[in-house]
Amino acid sequence: MKQSCITYPLCLFFALCLSCGESQHEVPAPPEKPEASTIIEGINPIVNPNAAFAEDDGAITYDSPAKLVADLLTKAGPEIIKGLGYIHISEKEYKDIKEFTDQLVEEAENPFDVYGTIFKWVATNVKYTNGVNNDPYPVFKNRQGVCQGYANLLSVMLHSQNIPVSIANGMLNPVGGHAWNYVYIDRWYVSDPTNNGYFLMSDPSSYAHLIPLQLDVNLFEDELFVFNFNEGHLNIREVKESGKQLIVPFSINGFQVTSFNPDAELPSAVEEIYIGKNIQTLGESLVGLNIHAPSVRHAFVDTENKKMESYGQVVYRNSFTYYVPASATTIQFKNYATLGKNILKDHAKVETIVIQPGTKKLEAYAFEDCPNLKRAYIPEETTVDANAFYGVHSDFKIIRGIVKN
Repeated sequence: MKQSCITYPLCLFFALCLSCGESQHEVPAPPEKPEASTIIEGINPIVNPNAAFAEDDGAITYDSPAKLVADLLTKAGPEIIKGLGYIHISEKEYKDIKEFTDQLVEEAENPFDVYGTIFKWVATNVKYTNGVNNDPYPVFKNRQGVCQGYANLLSVMLHSQNIPVSIANGMLNPVGGHAWNYVYIDRWYVSDPTNNGYFLMSDPSSYAHLIPLQLDVNLFEDELFVFNFNEGHLNIREVKESGKQLIVPFSINGFQVTSFNPDAELPSAVEEIYIGKNIQTLGESLVGLNIHAPSVRHAFVDTENKKMESYGQVVYRNSFTYYVPASATTIQFKNYATLGKNILKDHAKVETIVIQPGTKKLEAYAFEDCPNLKRAYIPEETTVDANAFYGVHSDFKIIRGIVKN
């Protein structure tokens, strides 16, 4: 029986649809019959007639994450391995493991023998055990761990012998979450010490049961961006330099970029983001732009994008709000029949929202913890539940009327 563990190493989980919390300002529902009808003019959806998206340069995309990783690592080469990734280990702990490993492989005749000896030792001496510390040193001392512990220890031991190694997190089909390694010795090997199996990376069919979703290394870097493999996509991890308008690139080194989920803050000059048709995700468990793009006011999505769309500063996916720029002050929402709970939450800058005709209902806590939200333009026919606006500015008011675009 192959063993697995859910180890995908994301430390922060953030989404727009979170459960409601306590808040200080409660705004009751408005009267059923507004005092006056209003024609609201001059508030139009935010569009940019000069939108500039990255051009399709014919770069390839992949259906198989394993094949994508294999080609990415082949292109990037072992030079990308510069450290121990996300591993936590002290100098003394590393020294202890290295001294042990030096003795273990002292009779090995070549790098492949070194790799094989270390791999066999980890696979046969560590006992699969839940509920233990999976940092490499505790696994080394106690000979216990889950798949992440196996992969961590193998990584440190190989690193101590100057063998390039990366940790992968993903899925073991059909069991569940899993961790394993990619190792380079003249060529790349896929190494699963938990299940005592290693495979040539150039033959994805031999390890079709392993589905990588994340690597712990940067793959490519140019003067503007840093790229990695994250959530099954070639991802933009960091924006190093940009002016006011940030155009998300279509590709890097012949590979189509399909994710823009940064884990570092965007340059402060960025106010507008242009998301091309190539981008399939801004993040699944974490939308990094929600945290790392404080100066962004506008986000535009290419109309040819099949995964998401933009309207009135909001990026939508699957008919739900997906990303709202942190510095947007006026936000318009599409006319879905119902705007449900936490359609907008924890937005510090928004002052005005506009609800389009055709929206039948705003549910309780639709807009929550937006402390500077002062006004909402809402069609007369739209029903507003009690507490639809919760945790907003003390001077908040609802203006009923028809928005004339």
